[in-house]
Amino acid sequence: MTGPSMNHPERATKARALLAATHFPQALAMVLLMTISTAICGGTWWSVVLVLLASAAGQATVGWTNDVSDANADRAAGRTTKPTVQGDVRPEDLRVPILVSASLTIPLSFVAAGWVGGGAHIVAVLSALVYNFWLSRTIWSWLPYVVSFALMTVFIAQASSRPLWPTWPVVCLSVLVGVIAHLFNAIPDIDIDRRMSLGGLAVSLGKRKSVVVAIVLIALAVAFLGWVVVDIASSV
Repeated sequence: MTGPSMNHPERATKARALLAATHFPQALAMVLLMTISTAICGGTWWSVVLVLLASAAGQATVGWTNDVSDANADRAAGRTTKPTVQGDVRPEDLRVPILVSASLTIPLSFVAAGWVGGGAHIVAVLSALVYNFWLSRTIWSWLPYVVSFALMTVFIAQASSRPLWPTWPVVCLSVLVGVIAHLFNAIPDIDIDRRMSLGGLAVSLGKRKSVVVAIVLIALAVAFLGWVVVDIASSV
C-alpha cells in the first residue's frame, strides 16, 4: 500500500526533469510560434491541433537529443541547471522518450501538412539533430538554424492550406530570426565554452562581435518584417 505512494515524488521529479530536458522554454516558444502561425494563416482547428502535436514531438526530440549529446560537456562545465547534471535524469533514460517522440514526429508531420510540408518539418528536425551531434561546436553552428527555420515556413504554409507557399520575405525573416535566436542563446555561454575548448559561431566571433552581428541581423529582420506586412496589406 505504501510503495506506490512513496515512489510518487520520485516519479514526479523524473517527469519534471524529462520536461526540463526538452529545453522547455525554447521548445514551448517554437511550438507556439508554429501553432499560432498556422492559425493566422487560415488553418482549420484540426490542422492547428496537428501542428501543435507534430511540433511538440519534434521539439521534444531535438531537446532530448541535445541533452544527450551535451551531457558530458554540461557536467564538466558545471551547468547545474541541466537535469542530466543534477542527476534527476540520466542520458540513457532519454533514449526511449527520444525514440517515441521521433516516431510520432514522422506520421504527425505528414498528416498535418501533407507529403511536402510534412517532409519539410521532418528535414527541419533532422537539421536540428545535425546541429546537436555534429555542428553545434563548429563555425557552422548557424547553418542548421538557417535550414530548419526556412523549412518551418513551408511546414506552416502547407499545414494551413496545400496551395499556400511561403513568400521569400517570409522565409528570409524566419531564417534571420533563427540565427538571431542562435546567437543570443550562445552568447551567455561564450566564456564557459572557451574554457572548455568548445567551438561555435558565437565562440569564434567573441561576445562583442556576436552582439554586433545580432544587432545587424535584427535590423535586417525588421526590414523584412516591414516587407511582409506591406505584402499582406497589399493582398487584402
